[in-house]
Order: sequence, then C-alpha cells, then structure tokens
Amino acid sequence: MMVLLVPAAFVAAYAQGPPPPPPAKDYFPNTWDEYSFPDGKFRIRFPRKPVESTTNDGEYKTNSVNYKGLLDYQVSYVDYGVPIDNPQKVKEMLQAMKTAALNSIRPKGVQIIADREVVVDGHSGVFIHVEVGAKEVIRMQWVAAGSRLYSISTVSRKGIPQELEGKDDFEKIVVGFIGSFHVIP
Repeated sequence: MMVLLVPAAFVAAYAQGPPPPPPAKDYFPNTWDEYSFPDGKFRIRFPRKPVESTTNDGEYKTNSVNYKGLLDYQVSYVDYGVPIDNPQKVKEMLQAMKTAALNSIRPKGVQIIADREVVVDGHSGVFIHVEVGAKEVIRMQWVAAGSRLYSISTVSRKGIPQELEGKDDFEKIVVGFIGSFHVIP
C-alpha cells in the first residue's frame, strides 16, 4: 500500500510541471548595477547594460542611454553650451519641457497622476507621472544642471499581469531607477 502512495504523489507533483523561473532582475532595483557616463556627467542604475546613442537635429545633439526590459528605461541629455544658472529661467525651462511633453501626448488622452518640483544633487527639476489612454504609464523627470538638461524616464503598460507587488504600475521599480540618477562633477 505504501508503495502505491509514493508513485501517486510523484505523478501529482510532476503533473503540476516544473517550478516557475525566478522573477527577472528588473523587479529588484537594489540589485541593479550602477553605470557611470563621464561624458554625460551622470550615473544611474539599470537592470542590465544600457545602449548609448546620439541624435542630432542640426542645432543640438541629444545623447541617450536606453534599456528595454520589463519597462523602457531612458536617460537623455542635451548640452546647450551655456550655463543655465538663473533660477527663474531654469524653472521656466523645466515647465516648458513638461508642457511640451504633455502637449505631444494630449490627443491620446492624458491623465496627470503626479506633478512636482524636485531637487537632484542640488539641481532643480520637475517630475510628472501620467497615464496615456488608460493603457500606458509614463514617468519623467527633467533636471537642469550647468549647461545640461537631463530627461530620465520610464514607460510601461498600465495594469499588466507581470507586476509582482500589486496595482501600482511598477512604482517601486520606477522609484529605484529615477531615484538612482545622480549628477557627477
């Protein structure tokens, strides 16, 4: 009788299949590697090695660092060549960037979830969290430092089942990414 129970337990366990793989590294920002970009004068954590690229619109060169994983992670910056040091001008520029970004996606149906001023390593910035068409979640932060304007962003789908910790649209991961951005001298 005992011999028959062991095979039955084995068959039941085997029928359930192998255990699922562990969650992707993307879920654990505290385990990510930090990458430094001396030319860009910043450092930040990514789940895996990002890809660097440059585009030129004729007037300004935009440098970007991207990684596409669980979310789309990006840091880009433009060097204006002239220090942006007047606090009122910085505030106006940051608000103009935010307004331009919102206007570019407004036709798709934008809901602003959060909008606040931030300070990163003594540099002024602005952060927004928006939902686009109730399908996409974008979180962006712009930081003005010296002659540079940085844009740090994440994009994800809204309410996808891959989220481990509830229905906050990957808040912990985004905070881990955007919060790891630092301007370096």
